[in-house]
Amino acid sequence: MDNIRKIHHVCQIRLRKTFTTPRFYVALLWVLLEFQGTASGIRAFCKTLGIDVTFWILPFLTHRCFAQVMIALGALLLFCDAPFLEPDSSFQILRAGRKNWFWGNVLYLWILSLIYTVCLAILPVLLVFPYVGWENGWGKVLGLLTTDAAYNVEIEALNGLILSRFSVPQAMVLTMLAIWILTVMIGMAVYAGNFLVRRGFGVVIGCGIALTALLLSKFSNITIGYYCAPPLWMNIASYQWQGYGNGPSMAYVYSVFAAVIGTCTILSYLGIRKKDLNFVEEI
Repeated sequence: MDNIRKIHHVCQIRLRKTFTTPRFYVALLWVLLEFQGTASGIRAFCKTLGIDVTFWILPFLTHRCFAQVMIALGALLLFCDAPFLEPDSSFQILRAGRKNWFWGNVLYLWILSLIYTVCLAILPVLLVFPYVGWENGWGKVLGLLTTDAAYNVEIEALNGLILSRFSVPQAMVLTMLAIWILTVMIGMAVYAGNFLVRRGFGVVIGCGIALTALLLSKFSNITIGYYCAPPLWMNIASYQWQGYGNGPSMAYVYSVFAAVIGTCTILSYLGIRKKDLNFVEEI
C-alpha cells in the first residue's frame, strides 16, 4: 500500500507541473488549428440549414493524414522531456525509490495521454459551438456531409464508411482508444530512447512514428501503409470490421501497440534499476 501511495504521489507531482507549463496547451492549440478548417465548414453548414450537429465529430476528423500527424506530434511534445529527470527528481527518487518513481512516471504518462485524448474529443464541439445539439445516432448534419452536400461549404466530404459500419458509441470509443494508446506508445518510445540511448534519440523515434502516416501515404501502397503507420490507425474507417475493409484488423492494431509499449516499458524498467541518472533542467 505504501508503494502505491508513493507511485500516486510521483504521478500527481508530474501532472501539476504539466498543467503549469505551456507545452500541453501548445499541443492542443496546433491540433485545434488543424481541426478548424473542417469544423468551420460544419459550422457554416449548420448555420445555413438552421440545424445543429451532434457531439460525435471526432471520428470524422482523424481520417485526414495531416490531422493524424499533428495529433502524433502533439503527443511527442507532451513527452519530449521523458524520462523526466529534472533537478528535483533526485529528491523524489530518494523518497520514493527508483522503482516507485519509474512506475509513477508510467502512470503519469497513461493518465496524461487519456486527458489529451478527452480534450481532443471536446475541441471539435467547441469549434462548432453554438451549433451543437443532441440527437439519436449520428444526426442529420453528419449524414448530409458524407454526401456531395459537403461541397456547398467547400470542405472535403466526411467519410461515409464510419456511418455505415459503426454505431456512435463504437466509433467514439474506437477512435479515442486509438488516440490514447498511440499517445502512450509515443510517450514510452520517447522515454526508452531518451533514457537508454541518449537524450534526444527518443524524440527522433517519436518524430519517425508521427511522420510514418505522411510518408507512407505519399510513397507507398496505401494498403501496406495501414499496416506500418500507427497514426493511420486513428482512422477507424480503414479497419477490417465485420468482414469488410482491406486495412488491419483490431487484433493486429492492438497487438502492435501492446508489443511496442510492453517492450519499451520493460527495457526502461530494467534500465532505471541499474543505469546512472543524469538530471537536466525541464524543457
